[in-house]
Amino acid sequence: MLKFGKQVFKLNSVDSTNNYAANLLKDGIIENGAVVMADFQTNGRGQRSNVWHSDPGMNLCASFVYLPANLALSDLITINWWVSLSVIELLNKFSVKARIKWPNDIFVEDLKVGGLLIETVNQGSQIKSIIIGVGINVNQLDFNTIQATSIKKISGIHHNIDDMLWSLCDSLSSNMPLLSQRDLLKSTYEAHLFRAGVKQKFLVADHAVFGEIQGVGSSGQLKVRIDNQDLLFDHGQIRVII
Repeated sequence: MLKFGKQVFKLNSVDSTNNYAANLLKDGIIENGAVVMADFQTNGRGQRSNVWHSDPGMNLCASFVYLPANLALSDLITINWWVSLSVIELLNKFSVKARIKWPNDIFVEDLKVGGLLIETVNQGSQIKSIIIGVGINVNQLDFNTIQATSIKKISGIHHNIDDMLWSLCDSLSSNMPLLSQRDLLKSTYEAHLFRAGVKQKFLVADHAVFGEIQGVGSSGQLKVRIDNQDLLFDHGQIRVII
């Protein structure tokens, strides 16, 4: 079984840990399961080029390199499910009960505590390499958005960032067998979805509608029941109004 964290690159500052890991991969000096972590990212990125803000040395900003032996592009969504659940498991270890806000955010109640950015290099219909960016608010107390929190804000306890990294490495490694159990992985992911089964307001094509999250489709789309119909939405097509 692959063990994440056997090779670790620790940086004071970098534009993006995902970018740095990608460059090391191109140069052939990074191995499967390697980690790049930084105290500060000058251009940390979220999903669809959103900016990830983090105070220096206060949070976990890391990228994990995964070189799958035989993973089809059609199975890429399983990586998102596996990593999301591993982050949820990590937070549980620190007594933080979090949910997955589809598709790439980790929330505690209505506040964001973390997020993922998964980037791939493909070769035909196969995935050649995957870089998994993870950002978790650990000790930061002040944010430039009201919709954010941290482990310390929730628990009042200051945590060592390195300890957090090793715990996440353990969770990612121990949960890897789930990748070969797609149905179980999907159902477990669905069980941790933020606001699932709750009647709420969504924005669809600039129109407000009411619906209930029912789960996800086989390719990862969000399944929402609107007017007694279960509809599937890709990322960017629907937004929860919080």
